[in-house]
Amino acid sequence: MGPLLDFLQLRDFAPSDLLVVLSLVVLEALLSCDNAVALAVVVRRLPREQQGRALRYGIAGAYAFLFLALVFATWIVKQWYLKFLGGAYLVWLAWKHFRHAGQNTETESATAPKTTRRILGLSAFWSTVVMVELTDVAFSVDSIAAAVALSDKFWVLMLGGMLCIVAMRFVAQAFIALLHRFPGLETAAFLAVALIGVKLLIEFPLDVVGRQATFPPQIAYADAAGYLAAARQHNPPAVAVPHVVTINLNADPLPDAARFAAPREYQTALNHWILHGRGFIDIDEWGAAAIIPLIFMGGFFWRRPKRLTAGG
Repeated sequence: MGPLLDFLQLRDFAPSDLLVVLSLVVLEALLSCDNAVALAVVVRRLPREQQGRALRYGIAGAYAFLFLALVFATWIVKQWYLKFLGGAYLVWLAWKHFRHAGQNTETESATAPKTTRRILGLSAFWSTVVMVELTDVAFSVDSIAAAVALSDKFWVLMLGGMLCIVAMRFVAQAFIALLHRFPGLETAAFLAVALIGVKLLIEFPLDVVGRQATFPPQIAYADAAGYLAAARQHNPPAVAVPHVVTINLNADPLPDAARFAAPREYQTALNHWILHGRGFIDIDEWGAAAIIPLIFMGGFFWRRPKRLTAGG
């Protein structure tokens, strides 16, 4: 039991940790609301009786991935290509939908089942489960970095992530029901998925292509606040609209671990650099969270053209 308590970091429990868990749930909910929409879009093509089961299987996979992601969080958040590939995957999902959206709509039966793309020869159900897991991975990098910025206690991060995953699946299930009642939401959902995918792509890290600022030799900092102030002074953004979007011409200088007085301060600065300091275009989470509901509002008013049945 002792090693487990040490691994989960439960020996130094403090009541304030519960507030951090609550903050994590709120933060993860904000970052993952678009994930729930993407999951609903992925499973919608399965028969109704299989949709809930696919999401439940997805929960098991998401928990396993969450555990591994937190264990290897420091490594994962630095792998920019995971985020880039996730964005490409979401854009591909949206492109595939709109490419085929207008085909045979006049002759398609209203009750005709929708087909699911098979992956590696798997059945439609298991192919969907794999797509659910890929969608989780696509959204994971930002969520992990944001969570680690709030706490370094494993049990706090794990509990907050688990609660958010459960809530996200319920939101996805509710959205599936709305898709059946309001068909126009399907188009809105894929527009949102495309937007999310483009967001991940345009946040491409500038340091990967050699566009990174450097600090003058005399610059000194010992905490995250000092690092951020120096970064803004020596690498101001080209365009900055508060809480909406920031456009950078160079990535901020990479935080130097040796300069920080405490490891926690270094981790905070590093997480900020990963989330906001290295991307070409940084779309604020609040801005994205405001745009997506507006897209869905249009889905409630859009009406799909009436399809003709086989009998005319």
